[in-house]
Amino acid sequence: MTTQEASKGGYLRPGPIESFIANGLKTQDYYFDLPLYHTDASKKETIVVFARRVVAADKQADADKLPWLIYFQGGPGFGSPAYTTGWVKNAAKKFNVLLLDQRGTGLSTAMTVQVLSQFKTPQEQAEYFMQFRADSIVRDSELIRETLLANSTEKKWSLLGQSYGGFCITTYLSLFPESITAAYITGGIPPVVDSLETVYRKSYKSVMDHSEQYYKRFPMDIKRVKKIMNYLATNQVKMPSGGTLTPRKFQQLGQRFGLSGGMDAVHQLCLGAFITIQGKEVLSSGFLHDVDAAQDLIPPIYAILHEAIYCDGPNVASNWTASQLLNGEFKNVFEYSVKEYEPLEDDSNKIVYFTGEHMYDWMLDDYAYLQPLKECADILAKHTNWSKLYHPEVLAKNTVPVAAAVYYSDMFVDRECSENTAKLIPGIKLWITNEYKHSGLRDDSGVLTKLMKMVSNEVDVPTF
Repeated sequence: MTTQEASKGGYLRPGPIESFIANGLKTQDYYFDLPLYHTDASKKETIVVFARRVVAADKQADADKLPWLIYFQGGPGFGSPAYTTGWVKNAAKKFNVLLLDQRGTGLSTAMTVQVLSQFKTPQEQAEYFMQFRADSIVRDSELIRETLLANSTEKKWSLLGQSYGGFCITTYLSLFPESITAAYITGGIPPVVDSLETVYRKSYKSVMDHSEQYYKRFPMDIKRVKKIMNYLATNQVKMPSGGTLTPRKFQQLGQRFGLSGGMDAVHQLCLGAFITIQGKEVLSSGFLHDVDAAQDLIPPIYAILHEAIYCDGPNVASNWTASQLLNGEFKNVFEYSVKEYEPLEDDSNKIVYFTGEHMYDWMLDDYAYLQPLKECADILAKHTNWSKLYHPEVLAKNTVPVAAAVYYSDMFVDRECSENTAKLIPGIKLWITNEYKHSGLRDDSGVLTKLMKMVSNEVDVPTF
């Protein structure tokens, strides 16, 4: 597509389109000026949304004849992966792959504390955050589709979503099913049927199981983790990025357990936690930098909107559900996260459970870069007038071919909740597997290949 052709759509930012060829792939970078508010025509503010088109270099002459595949990233709050990612390279042989930096991520208009400081009040910040959920992302995508496919014979495109990207796809199926050729979901069928309390209750039980698996693999880490926790309980440990490393903040490293290689990474951290200086053991600067790198990359959207992505429609508030459950029925299990930590003896048989993908109210204190957003986060936690994300009556009439990989012991997206939602979508094909963790798409490009074969009926799998 030439600059002149692309500019006809109206939303594409005028000017030359940057393009390069590397690693056997040709890319084209697009910047779109899109409405911040899609459902309120009286508000004229716009944001920039970035997307990168990728096609195999030896297919570029025929690129305009190839179908399109748009990718929705996990999160919320993370930009698209590198164009050299394994599944991208494979898909670019058959598709124009569009790597979307969903609004607020990557090269799109940033959602950072720096940007949010322009608003005068926490309420204004909260109202801005409300425009960055799946329904807005999908409406962005529709305007982009209308722009990029304006001169194409085929006006539909296919969707691929990883984790939260699958939530976006389910919203797309609810709002614009007529725009979709096929949909592929990896570890990301949302809990349309189940409540937020049910989701987090299952999530806590899953991270408990994963914690026990961790200690079974690395039994000597039972003492190492307690030693680290004891040190953090009796010393104020400043992080390189600011803020304090508390016991409960250290426990959040358990989020890595749900990804390929995550347990090994945490084990490596624990192995090198301490150094001896003048006869005294202290936590090493390398350990603190590594913990910082693992945790302070959490985007504000991820931290602030994480529970809100489950709020489907009015009269639903998140109310810091993960914190409520932690202080309630799971208090005795994760006791070191809910009260002043009491050091344990090294020979105690009691293990320290890690926590997982849970965003807590206390994070707005423990994470230095999130502190300016504390009032905003509380407003969003109490908010009840959310837009609808899913429409079961539309999903019940689905005719779009949909294939989904459901990971049996997924720590992030519960299998049973996924199956409950799948029952609402006629014709969806599920591949339930224990071969992969949540990061299956990233770990093996064959995951997408199998899903595509499921849609084309080359692989026989159950249909819901």
